[in-house]
Amino acid sequence: MHDLYAAILDFVTVAKSVRFLASAMLALVLVSIGMTLIRRWRQPAELVTSLSIQKNLPRVSFVGMVSQTLFLLSMLCLNLWLAQPVIPVSNTMETLETRDIFIAVDKSGSMDSQILDNDGNSQERKIDAAAQAVKFFVERRKGDRIGLAVFDDNTYLHWPMTDNLQVILRKADLISSYAGGGTNFESPTGPIQTAIDHWKDYGKAKTKVLIMVTDGEAPISDERMAALTKQMKELGGKIYMIGIGETWSDPAKADNEQVKAIKKLVAGLNGVIISAADKEQMLDAISTIDAMEKSSVKVEVVNTYQDISFFFGVFTLFFLMLFLLCVSLTGERA
Repeated sequence: MHDLYAAILDFVTVAKSVRFLASAMLALVLVSIGMTLIRRWRQPAELVTSLSIQKNLPRVSFVGMVSQTLFLLSMLCLNLWLAQPVIPVSNTMETLETRDIFIAVDKSGSMDSQILDNDGNSQERKIDAAAQAVKFFVERRKGDRIGLAVFDDNTYLHWPMTDNLQVILRKADLISSYAGGGTNFESPTGPIQTAIDHWKDYGKAKTKVLIMVTDGEAPISDERMAALTKQMKELGGKIYMIGIGETWSDPAKADNEQVKAIKKLVAGLNGVIISAADKEQMLDAISTIDAMEKSSVKVEVVNTYQDISFFFGVFTLFFLMLFLLCVSLTGERA
Protein backbone atom coordinates (compact mmCIF):
# COMPACT_ATOMS: atom_id res chain seq x y z
CA MET A 1 0.00 0.00 0.00
CA HIS A 2 2.83 2.33 0.85
CA ASP A 3 4.44 1.68 -2.56
CA LEU A 4 1.16 2.45 -4.33
CA TYR A 5 0.82 5.71 -2.41
CA ALA A 6 4.42 6.67 -3.26
CA ALA A 7 3.82 5.84 -6.93
CA ILE A 8 0.71 8.05 -6.98
CA LEU A 9 2.64 10.93 -5.39
CA ASP A 10 5.44 10.54 -7.97
CA PHE A 11 2.91 10.57 -10.79
CA VAL A 12 1.23 13.71 -9.42
CA THR A 13 4.62 15.41 -9.04
CA VAL A 14 5.59 14.61 -12.62
CA ALA A 15 2.16 15.68 -13.91
CA LYS A 16 2.49 19.05 -12.16
CA SER A 17 5.88 19.65 -13.77
CA VAL A 18 4.62 19.13 -17.35
CA ARG A 19 4.97 22.18 -19.58
CA PHE A 20 3.59 22.76 -23.08
CA LEU A 21 5.81 24.39 -25.69
CA ALA A 22 2.81 25.06 -27.96
CA SER A 23 0.29 25.87 -25.24
CA ALA A 24 -1.98 27.66 -27.73
CA MET A 25 -2.93 24.24 -29.10
CA LEU A 26 -4.66 23.46 -25.80
CA ALA A 27 -7.52 25.67 -27.00
CA LEU A 28 -8.43 22.81 -29.33
CA VAL A 29 -9.68 20.90 -26.27
CA LEU A 30 -12.89 22.92 -26.53
CA VAL A 31 -13.13 22.01 -30.21
CA SER A 32 -12.73 18.32 -29.31
CA ILE A 33 -15.52 18.51 -26.73
CA GLY A 34 -17.74 20.27 -29.29
CA MET A 35 -16.99 17.61 -31.93
CA THR A 36 -17.94 14.89 -29.42
CA LEU A 37 -21.30 16.53 -28.69
CA ILE A 38 -22.00 17.09 -32.39
CA ARG A 39 -21.16 13.46 -33.11
CA ARG A 40 -23.63 12.37 -30.43
CA TRP A 41 -26.40 14.56 -31.81
CA ARG A 42 -25.96 13.41 -35.42
CA GLN A 43 -26.48 9.74 -34.59
CA PRO A 44 -29.70 8.47 -36.34
CA ALA A 45 -32.78 8.02 -34.19
CA GLU A 46 -33.87 4.47 -33.41
CA LEU A 47 -37.24 3.53 -34.97
CA VAL A 48 -39.60 1.65 -32.71
CA THR A 49 -43.09 0.21 -33.42
CA SER A 50 -44.83 1.38 -30.29
CA LEU A 51 -44.58 3.90 -27.52
CA SER A 52 -44.46 1.15 -24.90
CA ILE A 53 -41.23 -0.19 -26.39
CA GLN A 54 -39.78 3.32 -26.55
CA LYS A 55 -40.53 3.81 -22.86
CA ASN A 56 -38.53 0.70 -22.01
CA LEU A 57 -35.44 1.80 -23.99
CA PRO A 58 -32.53 3.15 -21.91
CA ARG A 59 -32.13 6.90 -22.17
CA VAL A 60 -28.36 6.58 -22.62
CA SER A 61 -26.90 3.62 -24.48
CA PHE A 62 -23.91 2.09 -22.66
CA VAL A 63 -22.26 1.11 -25.96
CA GLY A 64 -22.84 4.61 -27.23
CA MET A 65 -21.19 6.05 -24.13
CA VAL A 66 -18.16 3.82 -24.68
CA SER A 67 -17.69 4.97 -28.26
CA GLN A 68 -18.25 8.58 -27.29
CA THR A 69 -15.68 8.31 -24.49
CA LEU A 70 -13.10 6.67 -26.76
CA PHE A 71 -13.66 9.36 -29.39
CA LEU A 72 -13.21 12.14 -26.82
CA LEU A 73 -10.08 10.53 -25.34
CA SER A 74 -8.49 10.16 -28.77
CA MET A 75 -9.22 13.81 -29.57
CA LEU A 76 -7.90 15.04 -26.21
CA CYS A 77 -4.68 13.03 -26.59
CA LEU A 78 -4.30 14.47 -30.08
CA ASN A 79 -4.65 17.99 -28.65
CA LEU A 80 -2.04 17.29 -25.97
CA TRP A 81 0.29 15.78 -28.57
CA LEU A 82 0.03 18.90 -30.73
CA ALA A 83 0.71 21.08 -27.66
CA GLN A 84 4.19 19.47 -27.39
CA PRO A 85 4.29 18.44 -23.71
CA VAL A 86 7.73 18.38 -22.07
CA ILE A 87 9.16 17.83 -18.59
CA PRO A 88 11.79 20.40 -17.47
CA VAL A 89 15.13 18.83 -16.53
CA SER A 90 17.80 20.79 -14.65
CA ASN A 91 21.38 19.82 -15.52
CA THR A 92 24.20 21.00 -13.27
CA MET A 93 27.49 21.78 -14.99
CA GLU A 94 30.74 22.40 -13.13
CA THR A 95 33.52 24.33 -14.83
CA LEU A 96 36.95 25.12 -13.44
CA GLU A 97 38.32 28.63 -13.57
CA THR A 98 41.50 28.16 -15.58
CA ARG A 99 44.73 29.99 -14.75
CA ASP A 100 47.71 30.73 -16.98
CA ILE A 101 50.65 29.86 -14.74
CA PHE A 102 54.24 30.53 -15.76
CA ILE A 103 56.91 28.86 -13.61
CA ALA A 104 60.49 30.16 -13.83
CA VAL A 105 63.24 28.36 -11.92
CA ASP A 106 66.69 29.83 -11.25
CA LYS A 107 69.45 27.64 -12.67
CA SER A 108 72.36 29.97 -11.95
CA GLY A 109 75.60 28.58 -10.51
CA SER A 110 74.59 29.23 -6.91
CA MET A 111 71.63 26.86 -7.31
CA ASP A 112 74.15 24.02 -7.66
CA SER A 113 75.12 24.44 -4.00
CA GLN A 114 73.77 22.28 -1.20
CA ILE A 115 70.86 23.03 1.12
CA LEU A 116 71.93 22.60 4.73
CA ASP A 117 69.71 21.48 7.58
CA ASN A 118 69.67 23.05 11.06
CA ASP A 119 72.70 20.97 12.08
CA GLY A 120 74.73 22.10 9.08
CA ASN A 121 74.41 18.78 7.30
CA SER A 122 73.99 18.72 3.54
CA GLN A 123 70.51 17.74 2.30
CA GLU A 124 70.57 18.09 -1.48
CA ARG A 125 71.24 20.65 -4.18
CA LYS A 126 68.97 23.68 -4.27
CA ILE A 127 68.10 23.06 -7.89
CA ASP A 128 67.10 19.45 -7.14
CA ALA A 129 64.80 20.64 -4.37
CA ALA A 130 63.36 23.29 -6.73
CA ALA A 131 62.60 20.64 -9.38
CA GLN A 132 60.81 18.47 -6.81
CA ALA A 133 58.81 21.46 -5.58
CA VAL A 134 57.70 22.27 -9.13
CA LYS A 135 56.52 18.69 -9.70
CA PHE A 136 54.77 18.76 -6.32
CA PHE A 137 52.87 21.87 -7.44
CA VAL A 138 51.99 20.71 -10.97
CA GLU A 139 50.67 17.36 -9.73
CA ARG A 140 48.09 19.20 -7.63
CA ARG A 141 46.76 21.49 -10.33
CA LYS A 142 43.60 20.79 -12.27
CA GLY A 143 42.32 22.61 -15.31
CA ASP A 144 45.19 25.12 -15.43
CA ARG A 145 47.58 25.90 -18.27
CA ILE A 146 51.20 25.87 -17.14
CA GLY A 147 54.40 26.93 -18.88
CA LEU A 148 57.89 26.09 -17.60
CA ALA A 149 61.20 27.92 -17.98
CA VAL A 150 64.61 28.16 -16.31
CA PHE A 151 66.77 31.24 -16.13
CA ASP A 152 70.25 32.56 -15.37
CA ASP A 153 71.41 35.66 -17.25
CA ASN A 154 68.76 34.74 -19.83
CA THR A 155 65.54 32.73 -19.77
CA TYR A 156 65.17 29.36 -21.49
CA LEU A 157 61.70 28.01 -22.20
CA HIS A 158 61.32 24.32 -21.37
CA TRP A 159 57.71 24.19 -22.57
CA PRO A 160 55.06 26.80 -23.49
CA MET A 161 51.81 27.01 -21.57
CA THR A 162 49.71 23.90 -22.00
CA ASP A 163 46.90 22.09 -20.27
CA ASN A 164 48.78 18.81 -20.81
CA LEU A 165 50.40 18.86 -17.38
CA GLN A 166 52.01 15.45 -17.91
CA VAL A 167 54.35 17.16 -20.39
CA ILE A 168 55.25 19.78 -17.78
CA LEU A 169 55.99 17.02 -15.24
CA ARG A 170 58.35 15.34 -17.69
CA LYS A 171 60.06 18.62 -18.49
CA ALA A 172 60.46 19.35 -14.77
CA ASP A 173 62.88 16.41 -14.60
CA LEU A 174 65.23 18.44 -16.82
CA ILE A 175 65.38 21.45 -14.48
CA SER A 176 68.26 20.04 -12.44
CA SER A 177 70.26 18.77 -15.42
CA TYR A 178 72.52 21.84 -15.46
CA ALA A 179 73.26 24.85 -13.27
CA GLY A 180 75.56 27.72 -14.14
CA GLY A 181 75.71 31.42 -14.98
CA GLY A 182 74.47 34.49 -13.14
CA THR A 183 71.07 36.01 -12.30
CA ASN A 184 69.34 38.85 -14.11
CA PHE A 185 65.81 39.88 -13.17
CA GLU A 186 65.56 43.15 -15.10
CA SER A 187 66.81 41.96 -18.51
CA PRO A 188 64.51 41.99 -21.57
CA THR A 189 65.25 38.26 -21.63
CA GLY A 190 64.83 37.85 -17.87
CA PRO A 191 62.12 35.68 -16.24
CA ILE A 192 59.65 38.48 -15.53
CA GLN A 193 59.71 39.98 -19.03
CA THR A 194 59.65 36.49 -20.57
CA ALA A 195 56.51 35.63 -18.59
CA ILE A 196 54.85 38.89 -19.70
CA ASP A 197 55.69 38.28 -23.36
CA HIS A 198 54.56 34.67 -23.10
CA TRP A 199 51.18 35.70 -21.68
CA LYS A 200 50.76 38.24 -24.48
CA ASP A 201 51.44 35.57 -27.12
CA TYR A 202 49.78 32.52 -25.59
CA GLY A 203 47.64 33.70 -22.67
CA LYS A 204 43.97 32.72 -22.63
CA ALA A 205 42.84 32.84 -19.00
CA LYS A 206 41.90 35.95 -17.03
CA THR A 207 44.10 34.97 -14.10
CA LYS A 208 47.83 35.01 -14.85
CA VAL A 209 50.33 33.83 -12.27
CA LEU A 210 54.14 33.96 -12.29
CA ILE A 211 55.99 31.69 -9.85
CA MET A 212 59.71 32.35 -9.53
CA VAL A 213 62.02 30.04 -7.59
CA THR A 214 65.45 31.55 -6.92
CA ASP A 215 68.28 31.88 -4.44
CA GLY A 216 69.77 34.81 -6.30
CA GLU A 217 70.02 38.53 -5.97
CA ALA A 218 70.39 41.02 -8.79
CA PRO A 219 70.00 44.78 -9.23
CA ILE A 220 66.88 46.31 -10.80
CA SER A 221 66.88 49.95 -11.85
CA ASP A 222 63.92 52.16 -10.92
CA GLU A 223 63.16 52.71 -14.61
CA ARG A 224 63.09 49.01 -15.38
CA MET A 225 61.09 48.27 -12.24
CA ALA A 226 58.44 50.79 -13.30
CA ALA A 227 58.25 49.28 -16.81
CA LEU A 228 57.84 45.73 -15.51
CA THR A 229 55.27 46.81 -12.93
CA LYS A 230 53.23 48.64 -15.57
CA GLN A 231 53.19 45.66 -17.93
CA MET A 232 52.27 43.20 -15.20
CA LYS A 233 49.41 45.38 -13.97
CA GLU A 234 48.04 45.83 -17.50
CA LEU A 235 47.83 42.04 -17.86
CA GLY A 236 46.51 41.53 -14.35
CA GLY A 237 49.48 39.30 -13.53
CA LYS A 238 50.26 38.00 -10.05
CA ILE A 239 53.72 37.09 -8.84
CA TYR A 240 54.93 34.67 -6.20
CA MET A 241 58.62 34.39 -5.37
CA ILE A 242 60.14 31.55 -3.40
CA GLY A 243 63.49 32.64 -2.07
CA ILE A 244 65.80 29.70 -1.32
CA GLY A 245 68.70 29.71 1.09
CA GLU A 246 70.32 32.15 3.48
CA THR A 247 69.98 35.12 1.17
CA TRP A 248 66.25 35.05 1.79
CA SER A 249 65.83 33.25 5.10
CA ASP A 250 68.57 34.95 7.15
CA PRO A 251 67.28 38.27 8.65
CA ALA A 252 70.86 39.54 8.81
CA LYS A 253 70.95 39.65 5.00
CA ALA A 254 67.58 41.33 4.58
CA ASP A 255 69.23 44.74 4.10
CA ASN A 256 71.06 43.64 0.96
CA GLU A 257 70.27 46.30 -1.65
CA GLN A 258 69.83 43.80 -4.47
CA VAL A 259 67.46 41.70 -2.40
CA LYS A 260 65.55 44.81 -1.43
CA ALA A 261 65.16 45.71 -5.13
CA ILE A 262 63.36 42.50 -6.10
CA LYS A 263 61.30 42.65 -2.89
CA LYS A 264 60.23 46.17 -3.83
CA LEU A 265 59.18 45.00 -7.30
CA VAL A 266 57.13 42.10 -5.90
CA ALA A 267 55.55 44.35 -3.25
CA GLY A 268 54.58 46.88 -5.94
CA LEU A 269 52.62 44.14 -7.68
CA ASN A 270 50.94 43.01 -4.46
CA GLY A 271 52.88 39.81 -4.84
CA VAL A 272 54.04 37.34 -2.23
CA ILE A 273 57.58 36.40 -1.23
CA ILE A 274 58.04 33.17 0.69
CA SER A 275 61.42 32.30 2.18
CA ALA A 276 62.54 28.68 2.26
CA ALA A 277 65.64 27.63 4.17
CA ASP A 278 65.36 23.92 3.37
CA LYS A 279 63.49 21.38 1.28
CA GLU A 280 60.56 21.06 3.72
CA GLN A 281 60.02 24.81 3.79
CA MET A 282 60.14 24.90 0.01
CA LEU A 283 57.38 22.29 -0.23
CA ASP A 284 55.41 24.27 2.36
CA ALA A 285 55.86 27.39 0.23
CA ILE A 286 54.56 25.59 -2.87
CA SER A 287 51.60 24.25 -0.87
CA THR A 288 50.82 27.82 0.25
CA ILE A 289 50.80 29.08 -3.34
CA ASP A 290 48.70 26.10 -4.42
CA ALA A 291 46.12 26.94 -1.74
CA MET A 292 46.09 30.66 -2.58
CA GLU A 293 45.63 30.00 -6.28
CA LYS A 294 43.21 27.11 -6.02
CA SER A 295 41.03 26.93 -9.12
CA SER A 296 37.47 27.82 -8.21
CA VAL A 297 34.57 25.75 -9.46
CA LYS A 298 31.76 27.56 -11.25
CA VAL A 299 28.41 25.78 -11.04
CA GLU A 300 25.90 26.47 -13.79
CA VAL A 301 22.36 25.12 -13.89
CA VAL A 302 21.15 24.57 -17.45
CA ASN A 303 17.46 23.85 -17.96
CA THR A 304 16.63 21.39 -20.72
CA TYR A 305 13.42 19.58 -21.60
CA GLN A 306 12.51 15.94 -21.95
CA ASP A 307 10.01 15.53 -24.78
CA ILE A 308 7.03 13.33 -23.77
CA SER A 309 4.75 14.14 -26.73
CA PHE A 310 5.55 10.71 -28.20
CA PHE A 311 3.49 9.03 -25.47
CA PHE A 312 0.43 11.16 -26.22
CA GLY A 313 0.81 10.27 -29.90
CA VAL A 314 0.74 6.59 -28.95
CA PHE A 315 -2.33 7.11 -26.75
CA THR A 316 -4.05 8.96 -29.61
CA LEU A 317 -3.61 5.98 -31.95
CA PHE A 318 -4.58 3.53 -29.19
CA PHE A 319 -7.88 5.23 -28.32
CA LEU A 320 -8.65 5.88 -31.99
CA MET A 321 -8.22 2.20 -32.84
CA LEU A 322 -10.48 1.18 -29.92
CA PHE A 323 -13.05 3.73 -31.08
CA LEU A 324 -13.07 2.38 -34.64
CA LEU A 325 -13.29 -1.17 -33.32
CA CYS A 326 -16.26 -0.23 -31.15
CA VAL A 327 -18.00 1.51 -34.06
CA SER A 328 -17.47 -1.46 -36.40
CA LEU A 329 -18.90 -3.90 -33.86
CA THR A 330 -22.02 -1.86 -33.16
CA GLY A 331 -22.65 -0.60 -36.68
CA GLU A 332 -22.66 2.91 -35.30
CA ARG A 333 -21.91 5.82 -37.60
CA ALA A 334 -18.31 7.01 -37.06
